[in-house]
Order: sequence, then C-alpha cells, then structure tokens
Amino acid sequence: MHSFEENLKKIILLTTFMMFSLINHSFSNHLTVKVTGFEDASSPVYVWGYDRKFYFEDKSAPLFIVGERDINNFNQLNLKAFPHIIIGLFIFQDIDGSGDFSKDFKGKPLEPYGFSLNPDLDFQNIVFEDIAFDMNKFDEIQIRLKK
Repeated sequence: MHSFEENLKKIILLTTFMMFSLINHSFSNHLTVKVTGFEDASSPVYVWGYDRKFYFEDKSAPLFIVGERDINNFNQLNLKAFPHIIIGLFIFQDIDGSGDFSKDFKGKPLEPYGFSLNPDLDFQNIVFEDIAFDMNKFDEIQIRLKK
C-alpha cells in the first residue's frame, strides 16, 4: 500500500509539472503592436484583445487587457495571447487616468483610440469583422490613434 501511494504521488507531481510546462508554451509572444498618434507622454495606453464578436459589441469581457505606462514601449507592445486565433484589438490612451475608455453622453470618444487594421469608420460604426485578423498572419500590427 505504501508503494502505491508513493507511485501515485510521483504520477501526480509529474502530471502537474507537465501541465505547467504545456501551459507556458501554449501562449504566443510573437505579436507586437506599434502605437502612433498618442497625445500625452505621461498617460498610459491600454490594449483590449477580443476573440468573440458578442463581447466586442457588448464592450465586455475582453480576452486580455494589456496596459503600458512607459512611452518608450508604445512602439513595441508585446502581446501574449493564444496562438491560432482570430482576434481584434481595441486600444486607447487613458488621458483622464480612470482606467476606462471615456465617452461623452452621446457615446463620442473623449480619449484617443484605435483598432487593429485601422478601419476608416466612425467609432460607433466599427464591428468586430472590421478589426479581426488571424494572429498567424501578422508579426506586427500598427495602430494609429485618433480622436
């Protein structure tokens, strides 16, 4: 019985170690976002990554959120996300420091913002299909902020 328990502990330990090893390698670190058009060097930039149309349109539950305060890194934001997926990026500069994207009572943006693939549409008219791209086809995405 003692031998069985020792072997079971070894199997659990090995399985746990292998799971952490696989989880660490299941992410992709190859996507770099370059941001241009930011207004203020002291305000952070936030990137919200969406992989579902519903969540993007609802403006809730992004797949990931990356914040960067250092202006020197605005041109090289490395995103760690799951590979082999279609994803859309929304990025904004948090001028007022609230941590959220600020809009006026009509829904017009008050802070600089941008989307992956830089669609030339008004903020309210952007849909997920306008910003979605295959992460395997891009190493670098340039996003131009506008206000």
